[in-house]
Amino acid sequence: MSLQLPYGNLRDNLIAFAEHLRHTPYKFSLGPKEVLDALQALEAIRLGNLHQVRQALKLVLCSNLEQERVFDDLFFQFFLPSRKRTPKTSPHRASLGAEGESGIKGQPSAHNPSEVGHDATSPATSGQPRQTDDQDPSDWAAPLLKAMFSRSAGSDMPEIAIPEQDLDQMLLAATRLVNQVRLGRSRHWSPAPRGPRLHFRRTWRKALHTGGDPIHPAWQQHPKRRPRFVFVLDGSRSMQDFSDRLLQFAYALCMRCNRVEVFSFSTELKRITRELEKAKSLSERPRLAQMGQAWGGGTRIGENLLRLEQKFAGLIRGDTIVIIASDGLDTGDPEVLDYALRQVYSRSAALIWLNPLLNTDGYDPKANCMKTALPYLDRLCAASAPEELGRLTDRLRLRT
Repeated sequence: MSLQLPYGNLRDNLIAFAEHLRHTPYKFSLGPKEVLDALQALEAIRLGNLHQVRQALKLVLCSNLEQERVFDDLFFQFFLPSRKRTPKTSPHRASLGAEGESGIKGQPSAHNPSEVGHDATSPATSGQPRQTDDQDPSDWAAPLLKAMFSRSAGSDMPEIAIPEQDLDQMLLAATRLVNQVRLGRSRHWSPAPRGPRLHFRRTWRKALHTGGDPIHPAWQQHPKRRPRFVFVLDGSRSMQDFSDRLLQFAYALCMRCNRVEVFSFSTELKRITRELEKAKSLSERPRLAQMGQAWGGGTRIGENLLRLEQKFAGLIRGDTIVIIASDGLDTGDPEVLDYALRQVYSRSAALIWLNPLLNTDGYDPKANCMKTALPYLDRLCAASAPEELGRLTDRLRLRT
């Protein structure tokens, strides 16, 4: 089905559509810049594909989750007013029959976005994208558009809850990951019950209790080096389908190791280690609030990695394994990303990149910012399942 353009050309239609969105009760803040961004987004897609057109405009013109939920209805209302959309409903709403769809008082109309009720089971309120007859589920280019044209900082995002599903498997994966790391022994000598070196001062001090006879010698050895993990999670809009699971793994890693630092970034970087450590048990999973520009906005990988290296330089040492979880869809300067990765690589024991798009058909890891990152990575993994996450350091040679 083709679009019914009310005006003569594409530019005039986008201007009219933006004006239409501004007069809705959903606070669309749109101006000439957003219209120009929408025109540029449409240049990157096939205008004959209705789903691509709708998805591209949604990524540019929406600035929060509430606007995304109602955008599809507003789009069809403006461009396809004659098309009747029938979204999926819960069994309770389906039992209402024709009366529930006729728009009678007390029942929201299915094609009027200003009257759509917030049903807990409807796609509009679950945060999941609508599945319509013109949607191609194999289209992996939509996250790319989302990263290119995400202008929202995500400051209006609600609290972020860590999923409970498969948490036990994530804990097992985190335990296996920590146990696999072998950093060898430290160069420093430390007191120990047994060791290759006698600690003379402690031995003679203990001999004072036995009349000067060194009956209980004190020993020294090189202690085993304990690994440190720095987990950097991309919380941008292009990662919204994967960030919850990766945040769950970061939480499991904190539960299994006390030398873990977790950061989230979108257009800004935020340290969230303390929030994850507040949980006293697995039943009291933490909820992240006031993430601001560190969640749900655009993507600035290079700038945030550079900020991590400069502001938290003491956390990245020769015993630190840095794990970056991102789809690699960056809008920043590749030169900044190259410099930041070079600094992190030189200071850490290993640099691992988790890319959830790696197993997607047609995805090329040598494109976009991943081409810049590949020379500095000790391992590039998809890690979409807990079993894969547990094998991140399997046969990994640390640069110690």
